[in-house]
Amino acid sequence: MRNFKYFLLILLIYFYTPAKPNQNKLVIHGAYAFETFKGQKSCAVYLSFFNNTKTDFEVNSLSSKIADKAEIHGTFIDKEVVKMKKIENLLIKSKDQVFLQPGGMHIMLMGLKKELIDGTTFPIDFLINNKEKMKINVMVVSSKLRENFIE
Repeated sequence: MRNFKYFLLILLIYFYTPAKPNQNKLVIHGAYAFETFKGQKSCAVYLSFFNNTKTDFEVNSLSSKIADKAEIHGTFIDKEVVKMKKIENLLIKSKDQVFLQPGGMHIMLMGLKKELIDGTTFPIDFLINNKEKMKINVMVVSSKLRENFIE
């Protein structure tokens, strides 16, 4: 029964931010973060960008009320050590998709102002092409999903 609940949770994450049939906009879909523990100061957010337009989009900045700072980070290996580096402006080319996922690019929230609890949501604001603002909701999921620890 618990596996079924986790399966439903995964389906909910997948369909949480429904892709709209609007072909003239950038679509941000499936945003999630893992629950945090009390006192944790940072966490990662994962999501997908879908650009079905004929226009390139650039994510210039982002912010969230639940953290002091929000940045997009890429990962790279330097002398067998995995490191992160801030991506100043993320380009999403026409007819392209960009996936922010564990082990790769992600949104880093630093200076968390509260604990993230499984089943809750919080907003992130994006500035696109230095003019358009987009707000998305991020679903907080159980950290057991991160460890593939489903009973």
